[in-house]
Amino acid sequence: MFRPERMARALIVGPRDRLAPTIEVLHSMRLLHIVDHHEGEESFHIGKPLPEASDLSDSLVKLRSISAILAVEGPPKEREAVSLTELRRKILALELNITEEDAARKKIEVLLGDLERRAEELRPFAGLGLPLDDYRGYGSLAVLVGRVAREVSDFETAFPQSEVFRAPGAVAVFVPKAQAEDAAAALGQFGYSSLEVPKDAGGPSALLRTVESDGEKWRARLEEVRGRLEKLRERYAGFVVAAQEVLAVEVEKAEAPLRFAVSEHSFVVDGWVPAARSHELASRLSGTGVHVESGEAPKAHGAADPPVLLKNPKPARPFEFLIHLYSTPSYHELDPTVFMLVAYPFFFGFMIGDAGYGLLFFLLGMIAVWKLPKESDFRNLLIVIAVGGFWALVFGLFVYGEMFGMPFHLPPGAPAEELAWDTFGLNYPLQALIHKSLDLWDMIYLSILFATLHLGTSFVIGFVNEVRHNKRHALAKLGWFLCLFGIFTILTFRLSWTQTGGWVWRVALSWFPRTIEPLGISGLLGVQVPLVSLGLIFCAFLGFGESPVAPLEVGGLVANVMSYARLAAIGVGKAAIATAFNTLILHNFIIEHDVGSAIVGYILLVLAQLLVFVLGGISAGIQGLRLNYVESFTKFYKGNGMRFVPFGTRKPQEA
Repeated sequence: MFRPERMARALIVGPRDRLAPTIEVLHSMRLLHIVDHHEGEESFHIGKPLPEASDLSDSLVKLRSISAILAVEGPPKEREAVSLTELRRKILALELNITEEDAARKKIEVLLGDLERRAEELRPFAGLGLPLDDYRGYGSLAVLVGRVAREVSDFETAFPQSEVFRAPGAVAVFVPKAQAEDAAAALGQFGYSSLEVPKDAGGPSALLRTVESDGEKWRARLEEVRGRLEKLRERYAGFVVAAQEVLAVEVEKAEAPLRFAVSEHSFVVDGWVPAARSHELASRLSGTGVHVESGEAPKAHGAADPPVLLKNPKPARPFEFLIHLYSTPSYHELDPTVFMLVAYPFFFGFMIGDAGYGLLFFLLGMIAVWKLPKESDFRNLLIVIAVGGFWALVFGLFVYGEMFGMPFHLPPGAPAEELAWDTFGLNYPLQALIHKSLDLWDMIYLSILFATLHLGTSFVIGFVNEVRHNKRHALAKLGWFLCLFGIFTILTFRLSWTQTGGWVWRVALSWFPRTIEPLGISGLLGVQVPLVSLGLIFCAFLGFGESPVAPLEVGGLVANVMSYARLAAIGVGKAAIATAFNTLILHNFIIEHDVGSAIVGYILLVLAQLLVFVLGGISAGIQGLRLNYVESFTKFYKGNGMRFVPFGTRKPQEA
């Protein structure tokens, strides 16, 4: 559970005539992670694809082109069963029909584009009303015709020898050539941009009508072609999807020798297999006439680290994508998936801390479990959020006593305008242990407590990761753990006046020595420091095993702990926003108001709650990830592992 699946190195050797059946068995088993062969040895070279690879690849390319033409975006409700022997013939026949229709569609689209450009060119001239011949053939006149941003006014006053023709958004000016530059400058004040006069003759209005009429005819033809393509899509979508899957598999098998080492008479396949199933691989391949050698991977770090197959209990598997999102763990370190399973939803629930929102998050995840495919990362994300919603429900019911931003019972000293659920007749039997708006320091102390537990566990995992490989680094992790505990005891001592901090100091840490250090450091710092806490902080000097400046990172560790105060900040902030919305809307629209106002109020209330729900989920989700990735993982996690992808396994988007 805490370490990846143990891997064994497998070497498969056989004669070249047994290559094809070996590939079939390996592909069907989906058990061997192949290590690609690279050129380097004289007797073994990279293999060549099987003879059928070229035809299969050609068919797959044609089929993908057909799929793009038909716009087959997803798998249809019914997939057609396909036979590999008849596949090529069907693809050729389908390609012929679809290619003709697609070529006709493209030609019509090009023609329509030309007609539209032609119509756009003629439209200003049709508005001006002059025959196109009137714009050409003058010796002493300059013709300025173009578009304008606003109507041209007083132009004839400035140029009395000119003649101006106006249309909406267009103008044509005839002026003596000597005044052409000045006229163009004057037109520039109206946003003038010149147009090229079409080379046609005759009236532009008649030409425009002809172009628009042709456009309507070709658009009708285009709709006919698109209709025929739509019918082809409906008819052949199932075949296209199924055939692509079959061909993708066959091409993968046919091109598999490109990953093998091949000599004149034999081949070698190198790879990794789960150690528990190595005998199964040898047993299945024995019938093909090849030899299999396997042995477990060395425990020490090495250049040829095995691929990583995470081995987690079923409840933790949806969290694996969060680990891969950061980095796949290396083969020789602990898998932090279970750690993430515990920490991330707990932080999410603490920040949301509301029974109503928590229930909605939980139901959202349950819907994803029933409706979304198992391979979907989006499904896994919603399941992760659902677990966080469960913790939010627990905190909301048993700690904060809050639902949809409204407490079940008003705390002592709450403002008179605030409302509670018991005001509306909902008598919840439990009292809140912590009121977010009044017990801010308890919220902050809980954040510090969770920070210590989270970071402390990170250092313990780091110690376990390093103890077999680098004793000095393992000792440094232990030193940082003790230093963290020293910082925590000081903060607990200073915050023992709070409800939560007082309980931890008096009960959970009742065994901890209370003696104040006698060296005068307390007076220098202005706060009392327990002697043992000070000694624990000096354990940071064990960090010399990692870096000569490691002890200077004590300040960074304090900053890490303080960073967890965002847990309290987001929890209090979310509650404050929800309370403000509830108070304003209920008082101003719903309570003791008419029916019309109440309806508007309920609509606003739902929108406000949705806003708080979405913003709370986004902020809690991001900050929960940040605390794990930035504050925690950097203490123990190296990552950079290679995921186990056995031959024959297809990616989810290809499925």
